[in-house]
Amino acid sequence: MIPPSRIAIIQGALMVFAILLVGRAAEVQLIQRDRWAQQADRQQVAASSLPAPRGSILDANGEILAESREMIELAVAPREVSDMEALRRGLARTGLSASTVKRATDTGNRWVELRRRFLPEQAAPLLAIRGVHGSPAIERVSPAAEGLRRIVGVIDGDGKAIDGIELALDSMLQGTQGRSRYLRDARGGSFDSPSVESEQPRPGNSVVLTLNHALQDISEHALSEAMEKTGATGGDIVVLDPHTGEILALVSKREGRSAGGVPALTDTYEPGSTIKPFVAARLLMLGRTNIEEMIDVHGGSYMAPGRRTPIRDTHRAESLSVADVLRFSSNVGIVQLAERLTPREQFEALRDMGFGVSTGLAFPSEASGVLPRPSHWSLTTSAALAMGYEMGTTPLQLATAYAAIANGGELLEPALVREIRAPDGTILYTHQTRVVRRVMPESVAATLRGLLLAVVDSGTGRSATLSTYDVGGKSGTARLSTGRGYEAGAYTASFVAVFPAEAPQLVVLVKLDRPEGAYTGGATAGPVSRAVLEAALAARDAALDRGDLIRRARPARPADLQVATVTRVRAENPASRRPADDIGDESESSIDLANVDSTSVSSIFDLTAGEPPIAEPAMGPRTVPDVTDLPLRSAVRRLHAAGFLVRLVPGASGTIPLAGTVAPAGSVVRLGATR
Repeated sequence: MIPPSRIAIIQGALMVFAILLVGRAAEVQLIQRDRWAQQADRQQVAASSLPAPRGSILDANGEILAESREMIELAVAPREVSDMEALRRGLARTGLSASTVKRATDTGNRWVELRRRFLPEQAAPLLAIRGVHGSPAIERVSPAAEGLRRIVGVIDGDGKAIDGIELALDSMLQGTQGRSRYLRDARGGSFDSPSVESEQPRPGNSVVLTLNHALQDISEHALSEAMEKTGATGGDIVVLDPHTGEILALVSKREGRSAGGVPALTDTYEPGSTIKPFVAARLLMLGRTNIEEMIDVHGGSYMAPGRRTPIRDTHRAESLSVADVLRFSSNVGIVQLAERLTPREQFEALRDMGFGVSTGLAFPSEASGVLPRPSHWSLTTSAALAMGYEMGTTPLQLATAYAAIANGGELLEPALVREIRAPDGTILYTHQTRVVRRVMPESVAATLRGLLLAVVDSGTGRSATLSTYDVGGKSGTARLSTGRGYEAGAYTASFVAVFPAEAPQLVVLVKLDRPEGAYTGGATAGPVSRAVLEAALAARDAALDRGDLIRRARPARPADLQVATVTRVRAENPASRRPADDIGDESESSIDLANVDSTSVSSIFDLTAGEPPIAEPAMGPRTVPDVTDLPLRSAVRRLHAAGFLVRLVPGASGTIPLAGTVAPAGSVVRLGATR
């Protein structure tokens, strides 16, 4: 056998090497392709997350309440800095502390994070210096007003929602993070490449609230001024659209409590006399009374079953019509009327109005309130509930219940979110009015609106009167419960206004905690309701149907009839005030406001001294006044002021009974509408 030549050996070796090389290449490129590609990607391509901006939160008119803005976080590698003096000057111009600037320019440190976010225009000059590194960040800008901030909520430094709408709709507001990818060289430098794709962040959805910024601002100022003037330690204002359930304004303030939740949704209180219309409504629905029925109120003192002390009224009278029981907020009258209801009927009357259950609002920590079941009642519970005690409600629940009176008898689910929109403008959700249940016939609701109008015209709510439009309302005053009893000299004053009375567009609830001096709801909360309504009428965009208001406006009242009610500051020790069952919402005197500028809360509250009192009409039988030569509106007011109910009779003139006739208080006087 001829031995292979050296050339053949070398050729064979080269062939084997080639085969092995091709095999190895095939293994690397075909079998191990993914592993080596991933390793190359780790070595050559760097990636960082790109934060996604949260969706904006807007008011009903599109004004931005909260939004995200792009920021830049900076870090410095001192050993890489080429111009240390330029860096030192640049950092000093941003307002960083001297100690931070010193750390960032100390070459003994390898990496210094500045732990602060900069606007892009602030960061640009610094990023031009070698050794300064930046990364994108998102900062949430929240509203400055305390009331709006409570509703909108806040975001912590890590971008997590803490409370409010931010938390309730966090999944909708959150965007989708992106990824920034770039190539790295052997020295650690980075550069973009068209072959490396980045994933752009997707912004979150925007949320449009039902809040009207003008009404919100009006309510904020009115509540702040009222707390200052009355010395109240807290308060709430709720403004609702009674036909849609939309919350147009929601303001809460508490002394010494600047953040965390919305007390108008989370804090409960005993509503006092504002509950009385709902007791009357159920009796009217069951046919067990009518507004003209006369009730024996025993001279303003009544010992209810199971009580150790009598229930008293401030307005002393032997008898009152059902209408006057509400007009003068008679505790004795409403308690006796409530005795016509079984415990189950009285409980259902209040429960059906939404008390004791959550309203269903999409907001964290909404309270459901307190309404004891009949099985837990004592002998005094029926009387207490009729006067608004032994139960707890939030301001929103009470405003929602009054909205049912305003809209004709339907209890609506309140709403705080009007729309949710995708980043491209597509509407993902639109609020639709949701009727929870019908709680009273339209006829009963209309009757109650008439009774609430009488309360403001000539009853305990005269301080809420407007000169051009009719307002209905009800005041409430309740001793303040501490959970272990009632705090001496401390009260909760409230007033719920329905505006305008005939065809309501707004329900305005005002509540004040611990007002000093004039502490009744009619004297303290009523003027705030009036101030809110006056400011809303003057505002350019306050969610009002101006055309309908113009049609329903009436001529300004003569000066001699333009009267508001203000309870005078008492000199006695607050601890000596009447007990809970004797609190009336009635004013103790009336004053002339003909020459007073009443466009602000302060112009009403300052009128508490130096004015001669005008005597209240007697509560017994009285003479029908002569209103022959008066305009229709003035004639109605004159009859109301004399203590009568009025029913207009189209096509007739004069009054029935005739002027000069002696008739019982609360009787119906038929007034001719032709004049």
